[in-house]
Amino acid sequence: MRSVRYCIFFVCCVTASLCFAQKEDWLPITPQDLQVKEVPGNPGAAAIQLYHADYIDDQLHSEFIYKRIKILNDQGKKYADVEIPVFIPDSSLSNLKARTIHPDGKIIEFTGKPFQKTIIKGQGIKYLAKTFTLPEVAVGSIIEYKFLVIMPEHTLYNNSWTIQHDLYTVKESFRMKAYTGALETKHGGSSQLSMIYSNMPANLKPQRKGEGFEMEAHDIAAFEVEDHMPPEENYKPQVRFFYGGTEISSADKFWQDEGRDWNDEAEHFIGNHKEIQSAATEAIGSETDWDKQVRKLYARAQQVRNLTYERERTTEEQKRESLKNNNNVLDVLNHGYGTRNDIGLFFAAMARAAGFRTSLLRASNRSERFFDKGLLSGNQLDTELIVVKINGQDVYLDPGTKFCPYGLVRWPRTSTAALKLDKQGGSFVTVPPANHEKAVVHRNAKLTLAEDGSVKGDLTVQFDGGEALEHRLDALQTDEAGRKKDLEDELKEWLPATAIVKLVDAKGWEGTDDPLIAQFSVEIPGYASAVGKRLLLPSYLFQSKQKDAFKNADRKYPVYFPYAFSQMDSISFKFPAGYTMEGKAQDQDARLPYAAYQSTSQFDGRQFVVQRTLLLNGIFFDLKQYSDVKNFFNKVQAGDEQQAVLQVGGSTSAQKGN
Repeated sequence: MRSVRYCIFFVCCVTASLCFAQKEDWLPITPQDLQVKEVPGNPGAAAIQLYHADYIDDQLHSEFIYKRIKILNDQGKKYADVEIPVFIPDSSLSNLKARTIHPDGKIIEFTGKPFQKTIIKGQGIKYLAKTFTLPEVAVGSIIEYKFLVIMPEHTLYNNSWTIQHDLYTVKESFRMKAYTGALETKHGGSSQLSMIYSNMPANLKPQRKGEGFEMEAHDIAAFEVEDHMPPEENYKPQVRFFYGGTEISSADKFWQDEGRDWNDEAEHFIGNHKEIQSAATEAIGSETDWDKQVRKLYARAQQVRNLTYERERTTEEQKRESLKNNNNVLDVLNHGYGTRNDIGLFFAAMARAAGFRTSLLRASNRSERFFDKGLLSGNQLDTELIVVKINGQDVYLDPGTKFCPYGLVRWPRTSTAALKLDKQGGSFVTVPPANHEKAVVHRNAKLTLAEDGSVKGDLTVQFDGGEALEHRLDALQTDEAGRKKDLEDELKEWLPATAIVKLVDAKGWEGTDDPLIAQFSVEIPGYASAVGKRLLLPSYLFQSKQKDAFKNADRKYPVYFPYAFSQMDSISFKFPAGYTMEGKAQDQDARLPYAAYQSTSQFDGRQFVVQRTLLLNGIFFDLKQYSDVKNFFNKVQAGDEQQAVLQVGGSTSAQKGN
């Protein structure tokens, strides 16, 4: 949800009440609400959403949300912990009210204040949320809460209604009130509110009402998530809104006009400055190899202070720090700072000045949803990428992403649509994906097994390429203590639940091409289990993220991984005196055209060493490929779950080399 590309010439001064939705009072608790005991067709469901309302008022830059949920069993108590995502910078939460209603009619009001929390979804996806917990929630309780989100007044946003939720919903109510102030459209005509919808039930469609749209829905089934599925937003019923003039009459015309405007803006920003030529010459120095020349220019661009990856500043803070807007690449050079797109164009200007043929791309972001050509909003293509022709080959570069290694584009902007700009408006291309060698995790554990079955020792994790990039970008959002906790929490997710983890050292936070290396001390009580005079030792230390993803015979959604990856593991167990290997794990080997798994082990009489490799060189697998993907990862799981059998005493010579 980012600002539309229209300049608001006039914004009305809001002095009256903030929004009609703000006047919405608590709805009465009906006998039907009290009588609900289960979800239709799903008697074991944890909770049911009795009511959901979403009222957007662009005239007053606000959005009102109301939710009422009934707790049906103990598992449903988790819905007492509420997370309200904060997706829009500088927005504020207002008029939050929440309460718990017990079956006997007793009402307990929430009197606390929400606190801000970072929600981690994995694979580099994070967002902020306001969180709070409703009081005294029990089975049979009804919980409800409502709040108003106030948007920055001088910007309009691409709003949407989400129709399907993670709970069965009895009734839903939606309103969208359009902005009616003066808007300048870029290609003539008056601005109007338009919408597109997707995945909607056949009998459900928004109705134009007054200055906007309205809709009611009933008995909407819960959205069922599958592990390793594409972003949910691509499959949920949704209505999405956007503003525009005559240019939105045709999708092809819209994107052609947008591309022409972006190209004009970018070329104007790049210009032709002799100072940029001097900067490029200085950066290249005496280097004669073309690829190495571009690498040096890339490194020079990444030296520019990247404001996109710093916290949002108020206007007053910008004035105190004397931060000025960049009007061209010369300003970027002289100021020594810029946004990610400023830095991308600065690199393009230097590359051109050095004689390299470059192309500019406006790329989409697939972290939350895939590009939709029918949604006529330029905000879908929000990132400048650069393509440089080197030795006849197109090299895709992402200089505006802080810490991004040369030759790598950050994963949300790969395998997705981008508009390659030119004077006529450009053409759509697909940004190529990175292969598995561009995102590698090396894990090396050296552990000592005790007679009681516990293990302890040292563990080193090395992140390379895209894996290092994601960790470095995450680290920008926290301090040293936060980085330590994040790394320890990540390692705990890979290990058995009893693991005790302590970060000893981490190096490489400020690097780009170098690896990020973290060293830990690890202790795992009860890792091996005793059976008589034997110990059963799990051969593979780490828990697979795909452990439960492919247990079902059939699947509703495609299999999806955000990016291709490699895992390289080496695990050694030093045995206590007197223990020998009675039986070790069998070597494993499984392969597909786009994936490989191998696990081998050796025992030298005192130390047991396991080497394990998992490579995946694809991201999207349709339902026709599910059987192959399922069989492959089932083999991975079976191999990882093998155990070695140890016994006290006996000859060790027969076990060597097994």
